[in-house]
Amino acid sequence: MNFYILARRFSIITLFAAIFAVTFSAVVVHNGGGGTQSHFGAIYTCLERSGTFCAPAVQ
Repeated sequence: MNFYILARRFSIITLFAAIFAVTFSAVVVHNGGGGTQSHFGAIYTCLERSGTFCAPAVQ
């Protein structure tokens, strides 16, 4: 009987973790475009939010 309780609790915890992961990834993708981005130490500024190209920032 104890294994059924542990399995049910594990399933519930796993379900909540999956819901959190999907929600968090959706928020990151939604807020991830535009602004200044860093890639391997180089700073890039994305001028167009809908574009896929970012120009290197002049320092």
